[in-house]
Amino acid sequence: MTQETTQAALARINRSMLMVAIIDFPGTLLFGLGLYGIFAGFDEGFLPMLSHPMIINAMLVIGGAIMAWGMFKMMSLAREKQRITQ
Repeated sequence: MTQETTQAALARINRSMLMVAIIDFPGTLLFGLGLYGIFAGFDEGFLPMLSHPMIINAMLVIGGAIMAWGMFKMMSLAREKQRITQ
């Protein structure tokens, strides 16, 4: 690879990593709120829908799935970045 194509590939990977991090953020937030709902519980007056166990479990599942996808995608991008830089 030439220097220019290497730099372009690294820039593309860095953009992809940034997009994955942005997409992963709501999943992390959902998962964190789900854990908070399980261990601390939500006040009935704050957001009544968050006091239902089914919604809390759905938040954990959806958030966990998004986080798992983000981790898989980040690891594959990091492997590709490492392969290019070597």
